Amino acid sequence: MKNILFISILLLFFACKKEDIGMDDSPVNIVEEDPHCEDLETGESSFVYYENNERWLVGGETEAEDFNITNWTLEEAYLNYGIGRETFKALTEPKFISAAAYPRTIQPDELVMAVYSGLSETKVYTIDMMEAHEVINDEVNGEPIVVMYCPLADFFGVYYREYCGAELIFGMSGYGYHQCDVQGGKDGFILWDRNTESLWWPLIHKGISGEMLDQTMIPYHSANWEVTTYGQIAQSSPDFVLLKPGQDIDFEGEWTETLSQEVNCN
Repeated sequence: MKNILFISILLLFFACKKEDIGMDDSPVNIVEEDPHCEDLETGESSFVYYENNERWLVGGETEAEDFNITNWTLEEAYLNYGIGRETFKALTEPKFISAAAYPRTIQPDELVMAVYSGLSETKVYTIDMMEAHEVINDEVNGEPIVVMYCPLADFFGVYYREYCGAELIFGMSGYGYHQCDVQGGKDGFILWDRNTESLWWPLIHKGISGEMLDQTMIPYHSANWEVTTYGQIAQSSPDFVLLKPGQDIDFEGEWTETLSQEVNCN
């Protein structure tokens, strides 16, 4: 029965159309509240079930992929999609190549996301690659960061990945969530971390369930990244490298098997 529900949800998922992207110096693209946004009536969601006095959020075809949300405070009615953990596969060991080796021509007016190392190298992520993965676990100058893009909310962000003594690995939960007073009421993706299987909502910069509940997501220096054009990068940062297309994904189904770092938020 659960498999049938999950497949039905997956078939209902539709691709969203990007709107014009606003750019500023903050870690989040701030937009005005949509006057047409209406909060839904609160209530139970078909994505949520109860077992052994705990509340669970469907995360895939098997119960092993579900999220324990017993301690979260979100409204179930505002959840959307439920397409499964990492249907968009996050990168955890991203590889980069030179512009000369890139397999397609990038137009000068094409938007890209650039992260500056502060030394000599600039990392460039094309929007089509960001759309393919949405979450890139990376590092700059030895600092673990996560680079993310949510087409649903036209949201770009770069955050640190070290919390509670551990280097977290982030990925897509398969869910979107909206509130009328957040990012204009647009759906924003919900992340999960493979270390603790907690959920995070970047639009409010918070952990929203599990061990990482209420942990604040720390933005990477806003002066060290931007959304700009490829032509501008080619002119101003000649030593840049590009995120390589067609990378193999390291995910084999064992979410936390190789994550040995202890997470201690006390």
